[in-house]
Order: sequence, then structure tokens, then C-alpha cells
Amino acid sequence: MSELGERIRRARQSKGITGAQLALCIGVSANYISELERGVKKNPSMQVIAGMAEVLGCSVDYFFGVEEKRLTDYIPDDLSGYVRETIIAKYGAPKRDLHELNDAEMMEAIVEYLRAMKNGSEG
Repeated sequence: MSELGERIRRARQSKGITGAQLALCIGVSANYISELERGVKKNPSMQVIAGMAEVLGCSVDYFFGVEEKRLTDYIPDDLSGYVRETIIAKYGAPKRDLHELNDAEMMEAIVEYLRAMKNGSEG
């Protein structure tokens, strides 16, 4: 399996979707996704890469091997429980772990938390 194929499979499995579901979302065949994952096909178009990134909640850079830091990577271990219980559980996704959230979901929860804090302090 190619490095690209492994990255596609890892991202897809972490989202809990099948190759066929991914294919349907981005307008390609399930066979094409399988071929990418197995390394048979090696050069997907930027349109396919962008579609996979959107559906799988990762950056385009991820598929090229550029690991970017996510918001959760900046939360110190001693604060992760607090962030999870105080912000994410109340304002984000209560049943999910911090590292399951993409940056947009994390920011939405933080913004809602800050709004609640602001409104509480103005009352």
C-alpha cells in the first residue's frame, strides 16, 4: 500500500465510513477509492483530494504527508479534562473525545463558551 493510500484509509476509518460512502460523497467509484488505497492508482486530481479532505475532515496537506497541528494539540494534558467537561460537553459534542473533533467543531464550542461567559458577566 502506498503512503497516500494508507493516509486515505486511516482518515476514512477514523471517520467510520466505507470506501463506497467516501466515493459517493466525492463523485468517484468505490473501485477508484480502493485502487487509491491499495496504491494501484497514485495520482488523484486535486478535485478528488479536496473532496476527500472535506468529507474526512482533514487538510489537503494531510494527503501529501504534511502533518499540521490541530487545536487540540495545543491544549496541555493537565487542562484537557477541564476543556472536555467545561467547554466541549456543554457547548460542542458531549459524547465525543477532544481528539475526535476537527478544528471547526472545536472553535465553534470555544466561541459558544466565550459567548456564554460574556453574557454571564454582563448580566
